[in-house]
Amino acid sequence: MYTIQIEKLAHFSGHKGAIFSLETSVNKNCFYSGGDEGYVVEWNYETKADGKLIVQVQRPVYSLKLDTERQLLFCGSASGNLHVVDLKTMKEIRNIEAHSNGLYDIKIYNENIFTSGGDGRVCVWDIETLKLQNAQQWTDKSARVLSFHPTLDEIAIGYSDHKIRIATTQLELLKTIDAHNNSVFALAYAPKGDFLLSGGRDVMLRSWNRILGFEMELDIPAHTLHINSIVFSPDGTFFLTVSMDKTIKVWETETIQLLKVIDKVRNDAHINSINKAIWVNNNTFVTCSDDRQIMMFKLNVQTE
Repeated sequence: MYTIQIEKLAHFSGHKGAIFSLETSVNKNCFYSGGDEGYVVEWNYETKADGKLIVQVQRPVYSLKLDTERQLLFCGSASGNLHVVDLKTMKEIRNIEAHSNGLYDIKIYNENIFTSGGDGRVCVWDIETLKLQNAQQWTDKSARVLSFHPTLDEIAIGYSDHKIRIATTQLELLKTIDAHNNSVFALAYAPKGDFLLSGGRDVMLRSWNRILGFEMELDIPAHTLHINSIVFSPDGTFFLTVSMDKTIKVWETETIQLLKVIDKVRNDAHINSINKAIWVNNNTFVTCSDDRQIMMFKLNVQTE
């Protein structure tokens, strides 16, 4: 059993609109953010200095993914374009028309980039050549979120048709789950791969037992408005849910018990929808919001 106290470490301002995406940086103690105005900004959470503009694209930035080895930053925009930024030269080197109606998620698996978009497609791109290798469209509703199994050749995809589709990483469909009563915005395999968490517009947090063929085990009304993101801590002890209801919730992974609610009144947190969260270490995380703010919090954990 854990007792947690929340410490707010930093508050970053500078975006001119809502902030939709976060990603770790190639630089120590830094992270990236992408916003409604098309800015991609690097922030240093040690110095807490003003942000450094990396690139500006023409549409809101919905997703970010860093390729550390090649020092490339992939940015998905509201138009469905995949912008590729070379962080060594700080220049955009490619602008690929990958999807229509938004590019919502980007993941890297082996030597491929996976993207999901508002056209319902999931696309696979060669990371060296940036050429399209594979694409699948099982519905014309938006493919909102991707999550890879930690050890198996398997990907889970959350859709606006209320379903989760499980496929191989070659995009061979394995299973379709009637998962929610509305769009699925958030997905995350547990670090051990034994269950999958999902959330979305219907405010429910659901746990799917992979060993039992993705049988639903838990069904929790976790928030009062959309669940926008689910993210596990690096060591797998905790996970976060962030929501349109302006709260961040901290959960214990093993029991899926709620440990802490972070909000404006108690923690000087966000005043609008919280869109994404990333962990920077096992007890420190960063969140971004429609309120144009980025915040950093630390969990001070005691074991009972």
